[in-house]
Amino acid sequence: MVRKLPWVFPGIRRPNFSLHQISIRIPTRIPRSVLYIVIYGIIFYIFSGGAYDIVNQENLVSIGQRGNAPLFLAPSLHAQYLIEGIVAGFVFAFAALSLYLFDHATRYAFDVSTAQKVELIATVLIVIWYVAILLLYNAKLPAGA
Repeated sequence: MVRKLPWVFPGIRRPNFSLHQISIRIPTRIPRSVLYIVIYGIIFYIFSGGAYDIVNQENLVSIGQRGNAPLFLAPSLHAQYLIEGIVAGFVFAFAALSLYLFDHATRYAFDVSTAQKVELIATVLIVIWYVAILLLYNAKLPAGA
């Protein structure tokens, strides 16, 4: 039964609820999606040259310039611009995600046509990213090499 509070204005009643039924449960294991995000974040950091950027902080340039034209690739093999590392990181991370599609295709073990389509998409994407990596590497090499 709800009672009137004697010290508050007349007509205002005490709320009728209990906080004893509220329970907060802490998860016992890390969700798989969080693990994938962490793993791909580490892959992106490593392949984008994060360690190189930390070691060579004095030479860290976001983008180069030759005259008035922007220069996205550093002319030396032993240096990189920040944008160059980020692009390479995205290419490698998307290649790793394309490899994940092969694992995803195993979920369709009893639907062969769907599994083959997912594997075909993964194969095409891996070839595309491989060609992109080769183009980046060949653009980085000096003309005489």
